[in-house]
Amino acid sequence: MSSDTERKDLLEKTAKKVKKVKKGVDRKIDDYLDGTYDPKAVARKAGVRGAATSLVVLSLLTGLAFSNPADITQNQTGGPDFNQAPVVLDIDEFANAPVDDDDEDSDEQKAVKQSFRARFRQTILSLPQSVRMIFIVPLWAAGTAIMTLITFLWNTLFASPLAGFFASLFAGFAILLGLFTVTTKALFPDVPIRKILTKRNILILGCLALLLSVFDAAAPMYWHQYPLAAALLKLVLGGGVIGYLSHRIGKLFSLAGIKGLPPEAI
Repeated sequence: MSSDTERKDLLEKTAKKVKKVKKGVDRKIDDYLDGTYDPKAVARKAGVRGAATSLVVLSLLTGLAFSNPADITQNQTGGPDFNQAPVVLDIDEFANAPVDDDDEDSDEQKAVKQSFRARFRQTILSLPQSVRMIFIVPLWAAGTAIMTLITFLWNTLFASPLAGFFASLFAGFAILLGLFTVTTKALFPDVPIRKILTKRNILILGCLALLLSVFDAAAPMYWHQYPLAAALLKLVLGGGVIGYLSHRIGKLFSLAGIKGLPPEAI
C-alpha cells in the first residue's frame, strides 16, 4: 500500500513539473508567435550579464592581488638566468648519505603550493607590460573602487546601530512573506503563486515588517515590559494581516470559480 502511495506521489510531482515546463514553453511560443520573443536578444543579454560578472570578479581579484598600480606596471626582474655556469656535483659524496624521512615539504614543493592570490599575481605579471598598463590597471582601479564602496557601506550601515534595525526589517519581512505564502498555498492550493505574491500584498507585508521593526527599536525605550509583549504583538498583528490577505485571496478565487473564470482572472 505504501509503495502505491509513493508511486502516486511521484507521478503527481512529475506531472506538476511537466506541467510547469510546458507552461513556460507555451509562454515562449506565444511570445515568439506574437513577435515579442527574440532568441538572439535573450542570448545577447545573457552574454552581456556573463561578461559584466566576469569583469567585476576579475577587477576584485586584481584589486586584492595588488596594492597599487606601480606593482602592476613594474618590469619583471629576478627571473631565471639560463646562462649560468653549470654546477658539477660529486655523486659519490651523496651515495651513502642517510635518507631523511622528513614529512615536511621541500622548498620547491612549498613554492609550488603557493596561494591562489600569489598564482593570480604571477599570472598578471607574466603578461606584457603594455597589456598590463592598458587593461589590468583600469581593472585594478575598478576593483579598488568597488572594495572601497563596500567597506564604506559596511562601516556606515552594517557596523552601526542601523545594522540591527535593517536586519530586523529584512528578517521580519522574509518571515512574514514566507508565512503568508505557505499559509495561503496550504489553504488554497489551486491559487497560483503569482496571484499570491502580488505587488499589493508584498507592499502590505513590507509596511507591516517596517512597523514591527520600528516597534522593536523604539518601544523598549518607553515601555520596559515590551520585550515580554513583543511576541504577542507580532503574533496578533502578523497573524491578523496574513489571515486577512489569505481570506481575501480565497474569496476572490471562489468568486472567480463561481463566475467560471480561470485562476488567472482573479
